[in-house]
Amino acid sequence: MGLVGQSPLIQGRDGTYSALMNGTSYWLFDDTSMTEENASGENFIDNSMAWTSNLDASNGITLTGNYVDSTGVPTEFLPFLPWEAAYNTLHSSSNCQKKPCGAEFALWPGPLVPDPARNRALIFYTEIWRDSNEPGWTTLGTGIAIWQSGKITRPAVNPGTTFPTLMWTGTEVGFSAGWVVSGDTLYAYGNQSEFLSENTQIAQVALENATTPSAWTYYAGNNTWSPNASDAVTVFNGGDAGSSVFYDNFLGMYVAIYGGVENDNIYYAVSYTPWGPWSAAAEFYTGLPGYEGNADYAALAHPEFAGGNGQTEYVVYVQDTGFLAQNLQLVQLVFAPPAN
Repeated sequence: MGLVGQSPLIQGRDGTYSALMNGTSYWLFDDTSMTEENASGENFIDNSMAWTSNLDASNGITLTGNYVDSTGVPTEFLPFLPWEAAYNTLHSSSNCQKKPCGAEFALWPGPLVPDPARNRALIFYTEIWRDSNEPGWTTLGTGIAIWQSGKITRPAVNPGTTFPTLMWTGTEVGFSAGWVVSGDTLYAYGNQSEFLSENTQIAQVALENATTPSAWTYYAGNNTWSPNASDAVTVFNGGDAGSSVFYDNFLGMYVAIYGGVENDNIYYAVSYTPWGPWSAAAEFYTGLPGYEGNADYAALAHPEFAGGNGQTEYVVYVQDTGFLAQNLQLVQLVFAPPAN
């Protein structure tokens, strides 16, 4: 269907998780490059937010609002802790006071989970450390921020530790690859990466206790849940940069939509429960080739735009178009009635 419409100040974004809150679809993005500098003198930021209140996607999606600073240019919405901000300032490439210059902590948002019963939303995020002079990054862990009364905070869920705001740390699976809510239970998906494969696990918690690490349990197979994350089993092989999971009223099933790992294909699978068993994955679309052969990624559904009670769904994937430049490509998926 073409590109998702965005501010002309945006050169590239990825991530693409969204959710509906109070009639508005909010989108959270990871690394964001811009054509102008914001009030902090930056044209590359770790996270950004956009939104739209037009939920009719039959002629496309345009994000009409952005989280911006006093200059009207997008800025980061996830707050750094004081010591993280101080570290980033000391090591800033533009005014480096301490080596390694260009080193920073970064916060990449993942799923946005509405929690209307408590008048808040949960924002899953991954914290990384990286050096702009070196390839790659170090994943520090996954946390859950709280967005309430117009303010976003990162609660200390593991006080006394090196990274007190992180729920899952180090090599632990971070359950920020997708989500679905059934009743008042939050199911969160996490990926254990292997060569050309993302082995997706699932955890559950009561929404009110989402930021209490000990309240989470992990699906251990055979309809059993364990308090130990090490007991979690793979429920399906998910997507590169996350998966979207939602209940589709038209099909009467849960649907997972995600992109292939190191390829341009987009898949869906279905299940009668959030934990499975899941059907075999069905490829339904192949995305446009990316810059210098880079694979498309972050293919996620946005069910708040669905038509026909879920018969028509809308999927967005990220296509690299250049250095620090991406397009958000929009795809319409129409299901046939389920077979008897």
